[in-house]
Amino acid sequence: MSDACTIMTTCGSEETALTIAAALVDQAYAACVNIVPSIKSYYYFKGETHLDEEVMLIIKTTQALFPQVSEVITDLHTYEVPEILMFPVEAGSEAFLDWIHQSVNRLA
Repeated sequence: MSDACTIMTTCGSEETALTIAAALVDQAYAACVNIVPSIKSYYYFKGETHLDEEVMLIIKTTQALFPQVSEVITDLHTYEVPEILMFPVEAGSEAFLDWIHQSVNRLA
């Protein structure tokens, strides 16, 4: 099993998504962040249901960097309760997994 993971979050605007993505990659906390525009989220929060347009971020990193990624998302996010979900990568192409590790360790 690899120590690579993907972390997902959603944002209310592309501006917030780009700010978070740039911070994560520039600080070498993520190798890549996919920004998926224009998704719709239907959810329950504070006693009401909501339907909102959001932008999804798919973050490629390592499990060891989850605390740093989570902190950046929390600090830069506009939501009271941002989604921060980590999914371990059980397997992947060796070249891609190596690239993730090289990318997040480039400032070390």
